[in-house]
Amino acid sequence: MPICRFNGEHPLFRAPLLFIFSIIIICFLIFTLHDRFARVKHGIREIDSKQYQCFSPITDNSDEFRSKLLQPLLIPRVSGTPGAAQARQHIVSKLRSTNTWNVDFDTFDAITPDGGVEFTNIIATLDPTATRRLVLACHYDSKKIPNFIGATDSAVPCAILLDIALSLQQQLNELKRNKGNPTLQLIFFDGEEAVREWTSADSLYGSRHLATKMRNTNVDGQQNINQLDAIDMFVLLDLIGHKEVQFANFYDRTTGKYYNRLRNIETQLLRSYNNNGHKRSVFSSMVQGGHIEDDHIPFLNYDVPILHLISVPFPPTWHRADDNEANLDFPSITHIRNIMKVFVIEYLHLKQQIC
Repeated sequence: MPICRFNGEHPLFRAPLLFIFSIIIICFLIFTLHDRFARVKHGIREIDSKQYQCFSPITDNSDEFRSKLLQPLLIPRVSGTPGAAQARQHIVSKLRSTNTWNVDFDTFDAITPDGGVEFTNIIATLDPTATRRLVLACHYDSKKIPNFIGATDSAVPCAILLDIALSLQQQLNELKRNKGNPTLQLIFFDGEEAVREWTSADSLYGSRHLATKMRNTNVDGQQNINQLDAIDMFVLLDLIGHKEVQFANFYDRTTGKYYNRLRNIETQLLRSYNNNGHKRSVFSSMVQGGHIEDDHIPFLNYDVPILHLISVPFPPTWHRADDNEANLDFPSITHIRNIMKVFVIEYLHLKQQIC
């Protein structure tokens, strides 16, 4: 009786193997890309038009924002100095005061043109087990320039993130209790600024380190989803606070619909102000080609969807000693705070606040 021996070369043997291998590949892609597709399809839940009255400047707490959140950051905050440690302590104490956030630190040493420096990123996550996250980010360090405060660069953006965490505390706690997905994550980077001159090696110390670390770290309780893959969208705020602030749509193909939603929110808010407060649009219709080197770049290189909210052109006080509180425009800051709070409420489907 003849005996058939297949060594893998016979076509009758090879075809089933190819079929099985193809099925395995397809299943793997479906599994790994499921959350990516969910991000692309994620829909916001627009707030009721009457809710815009809740964000009127008439009832705004600008003085509290200024004194309790922003002013403690208006000090030189050069990485590795006591000023940076003081700013970090302020950020962490405000986050922990809510009993809402899981606060982690990414501390590491790096060689700079001026020698070794210790950097510390702050990562605050509402629900570390969530497999999808909306990330809001800023950098809390300041440029190594004598007497440089860096009010727009980036004390104001970091204070805006703290304002979101505190003013939406009740809704965020409810989202956390209900294991809402996506969750919210706040990242405060250290070491965005170049120690001397901007190069690929002398800049973005914190974001480069954290992006790699998140790529190699799984979400709590997950074996196949790393922390980068869990990011729905990475929203970076920078150079905010000058009266001429203007944003552009840098990544229309991937996050353009969310940029346009921010524009629509702004339009509604401007109507609700009734000419009492900020009057000028900060979200332009411009679709900007190329990109600006900033803390989002290491994440962009890993294909994380990016929304970059940076003033273009840069404010006239950029990297100058007069980037300080005296040159901040608080009506425009309040306006941007309002826009971002509405956007977070809509994106995370939070309970609408009652005026």
